[in-house]
Amino acid sequence: MKSFKIFLILFLSVAAVQGQNISGTVLEAETNRPLDNVTVYFEKGKIGTVTNEKGEFVLKLPSAMKPTDTLRFSMVGYRTEGMPLSVLQKNNYFVLLAKKTEILSEVQVKANRLQKELPFKKLASLKRGVYHFGSVLIGNQIYVVGGDESSVDKAPKRAMDETSMQANPTLQDFLKKASSNLTFDGFSGKLQIYDIDSNKWVASKLKLQKRAYHQVLFISPSLYILGGKTLSGDRIHEYLDNQIEVLNLKTGQIVVDNINPHQAVNSAAFAYQGNLVVMGGSVKQENDGTKVFTDRSHLYNITTGYWYALLKMNRPKEVCGVLVHNRVYLIGGFANEALKEIESYDFTSGEWHKEGDLFEGMEFPALAGKGNMIYIFQQGKLLTYDVKTRKLTEYKIDLELKGARMHCYQNKLYIVGGSEAGMYTKTASTGVYSVDLDAFANTRVVRMKWME
Repeated sequence: MKSFKIFLILFLSVAAVQGQNISGTVLEAETNRPLDNVTVYFEKGKIGTVTNEKGEFVLKLPSAMKPTDTLRFSMVGYRTEGMPLSVLQKNNYFVLLAKKTEILSEVQVKANRLQKELPFKKLASLKRGVYHFGSVLIGNQIYVVGGDESSVDKAPKRAMDETSMQANPTLQDFLKKASSNLTFDGFSGKLQIYDIDSNKWVASKLKLQKRAYHQVLFISPSLYILGGKTLSGDRIHEYLDNQIEVLNLKTGQIVVDNINPHQAVNSAAFAYQGNLVVMGGSVKQENDGTKVFTDRSHLYNITTGYWYALLKMNRPKEVCGVLVHNRVYLIGGFANEALKEIESYDFTSGEWHKEGDLFEGMEFPALAGKGNMIYIFQQGKLLTYDVKTRKLTEYKIDLELKGARMHCYQNKLYIVGGSEAGMYTKTASTGVYSVDLDAFANTRVVRMKWME
């Protein structure tokens, strides 16, 4: 049995220790080539970053940092090494990172190359494409209710751009291209059910209120469909939907409740211990397109039929949320701009807490939770947030969807529907995709941080 020496080289340039940035390059011991996607972090401060394709990184030191604090380097297939900053200084910041290599019965185990993007699998398509719909996972089935079916084709803008590129454009050229406007406004009242095991969709014959930007919750044996907005008969005006539809899945009976003190668009809603909890949303849209938001939260007890006011949110906004254990996590949202904040509400203590910020604003992310992990998806990005360690990590995924929904079943994420936008068009997607949770470990991290 041969013995193997582990070397780690880190090439750093440091101007000062406290309150400064350190920058450096991580290299592989055997080849001296730069290593990308190496996690670099301080053990105590929970402050970290990852190296880029050149192996370079920049890390801001905490103000209270000590020379004895440990800097760690971690990468799949390589040994995680830690070294106090003072030791790095004594070694002139030269350290080597080597592969984790073992010899077992003459078999050598080496690292696999990381994928640049999360892989996914395309599944059976929705019967009707929708976005900003309500959905819920019940057992091995996903229930999709309503949603926006609208499509947009900016024919005049397209015509202007195309004719401007012609050598001698005429008015007739412009009018011919501009006349092909295919814009359609419409909301769905359909219930679509997806069986994960058989990979099949069924469109129910039940007729529900045509609405979008709403929520669907499940408390056995019924679906509760609430909030959102409806269209007028001429599809010109939009109205807040004041009805709560209760669909008994055993009998197929629909009961309508006209009492709903929390009428709002794009609110967050949760089923918690026999109660419906609704938070935030927008309650009005002015003629100039600006929205009026609410910071109110309500709880509805389905047994007594009574509504109760909860502690207000930290700010009025449209928002998406997910329930993890006894705590609600509100992620991103919209208040005249896409929001970055992650905040939580503890049902046990009744208190709000600021978790931290996303890397950038996300207006309507699709969310799913499993254990201590929250999965966050929107337009080519899939993030993970560990509520225990408070670590936020971002990955790439080649799905440019907005207004989709996401559910976690067993060891897979299921991304359903959403809208697809081109330069001149916006259409409702029928796409359904699955992502294996094991794929995250083999995919390159775009960026990562711990919440302070």
